[in-house]
Amino acid sequence: MHTDNHFGRPVPAVRPAEVRRAPQPVAVRLHAFGRFRTEVDGVPTALPPLATTVLARLVLARGGLVHADTLYRDCWPEPARTIRREQRVAVHKRIAMIRLCLSAGGRAPQEVLFTERAATTGYRLILDPNQVDIHRFEDLVWRAGAGWDNVAVDLLIQALGLWRERPLLGLHDQDFVRAGVQHLAALRERACRDLVSVSPAVGRTRDALHALDRLQAAQPEDTALQQQVAAWRAELHVRANR
Repeated sequence: MHTDNHFGRPVPAVRPAEVRRAPQPVAVRLHAFGRFRTEVDGVPTALPPLATTVLARLVLARGGLVHADTLYRDCWPEPARTIRREQRVAVHKRIAMIRLCLSAGGRAPQEVLFTERAATTGYRLILDPNQVDIHRFEDLVWRAGAGWDNVAVDLLIQALGLWRERPLLGLHDQDFVRAGVQHLAALRERACRDLVSVSPAVGRTRDALHALDRLQAAQPEDTALQQQVAAWRAELHVRANR
């Protein structure tokens, strides 16, 4: 006890253990190459299949607003023709599961999943691109397209290094899942073609070949990719010897 206040009254000393610290935000990472999965503070977390599909739909929206009606139509195996209260409640329940998944150690969920209420309720998932591997892949490919130099080669090699398995495995076979896989495959093809084009111009043919070899080795079951990589390698040799 001491009397540091101006009233001269005893003030209890504050022990270090009594100091209240602001809770640290949880660290959320979503992996969409291979089986779609979530990590919170480095620990894998599990969601039921339908909730996982809803989360994937929000991830692919990249921060865009997705209405509850849209989530039901896109994610449920047998969507109803007319979305009623019962279906919206089912969506809200899965959103609650996702929020619980994005918490750790009993702490409040990180502020990443927002509810927006208007005529119809919608949800928006806000994550940094580095928290989602497919978002980082997309951004690396687009950034590489802004240049035609060593930096572009490095960005493309980083992007292709993220592609270890086919994306969005383990999800319900829904239209948005197929569209997402097709979009990412098209970006992979663009990344490979750009790498084949730019690397000989800056003397990086060997680096490009190594990147293509790693991509090919990561997916031995993808026969179409195996054939395409062989064609890209041949084209790369032709360009390098011009």
